[in-house]
Amino acid sequence: MPVMARGSPVDARAENAWLRSYPYWDAYFAIVLVATISIILVDGGAPVAIVLLALITVSYLRWGRKAVRAQVVPVRESWWHAAVMIVLFAPADLVAPQSAVALSALIPMAFMSLRTPQAVAVMVAMFAAPAVQLMVTLGSDPVLIAVAIVLGLSASSLLGVFIGRLGRQNTERARLIEELDRTREELAEVSKEAGRLAERERLAGDIHDTLAQGFAGIIMLLQAAGPWTGDGRDRHVTRAMQTARENLAETRALIAALAPPALDGASLEEALMRLAKGFELPVEVAVRDPGTSAPVEVPIDVQEVLVRAAQEGLANVRKHARASSVRLTLDHVRGAAVRLTIRDDGCGFAPETSTGGYGLRAMRSRVTRVGGTVSVTGGPGEGTTVTVEVPCSG
Repeated sequence: MPVMARGSPVDARAENAWLRSYPYWDAYFAIVLVATISIILVDGGAPVAIVLLALITVSYLRWGRKAVRAQVVPVRESWWHAAVMIVLFAPADLVAPQSAVALSALIPMAFMSLRTPQAVAVMVAMFAAPAVQLMVTLGSDPVLIAVAIVLGLSASSLLGVFIGRLGRQNTERARLIEELDRTREELAEVSKEAGRLAERERLAGDIHDTLAQGFAGIIMLLQAAGPWTGDGRDRHVTRAMQTARENLAETRALIAALAPPALDGASLEEALMRLAKGFELPVEVAVRDPGTSAPVEVPIDVQEVLVRAAQEGLANVRKHARASSVRLTLDHVRGAAVRLTIRDDGCGFAPETSTGGYGLRAMRSRVTRVGGTVSVTGGPGEGTTVTVEVPCSG
């Protein structure tokens, strides 16, 4: 049975010698059983031995095959099959010494379904009947009996230990291949995410260099077109400047949303302070810990999600709330979680009657990926509160 792959990752996954060998072990068991029964019949042995060996076969079909195929041994079926072998083999061998041939199949499978010390104990128990037969056949000479028993036990133990080690080696290889596949999937996902972030950063740079610069240039040109003449055209120029300023603000918000989170080596609290400082409305930032306990350690991916949520929340306030101030509150919650609250004093809306815009949907999607939740409360004229809570462990 080869234990090495044949040269490619596909072969390494498909070529599990231990799994592929099970049908051959079934065939080997059947061949040994037929050979043992044939020898008993040719030598005129007792039919009761054949019946006992047949019952051992039933036990193998009922429990032994499952025990042999178990990834981690022993299992419950291992003990059932071992008990049946011990109880039935001894009388079969006593009434028909030719039954000892069956040990060539029973001993290896004991090592396949049990741990080595347990398999050795089962082997010694099954060798008891052949030892008695040797004592009867060879007389009372202790040297011959001891040599025969030692040779039999040594050969069987060597074969059993080899089989057990082969099984463990293949099981470990299968585990390592599975772990390798899982690691490759994780690396592929990390690489994909890095590509997405790089593309977002590139797009943010392109927007900054084109649309943002263009709107800024339009505003400068309109300002340079004064002084105004007082006719109706002034109203259109003023409206054009207002539209350009609004679109410039929208463009900068889009750049901020596409750009990487504003961590850049800073703490989560410092990143929120930066966002607040760069926002056009007054933003109060408050950080609260759970009291006497140390603040929750927030993983870096959770920090990025929270910074993104704060960016999108502030963008929604700027676009929809018509607020005069905003409050960001970061709570380290008992039970290994962190909660970010974005509260404004704007016009508000009824969350139960609104499906939310793209920004809120994107926030929910991003927070859900790290196991968190997003809730929105408020009402018309009462402002809006967006609460993001994310677990930081497990």
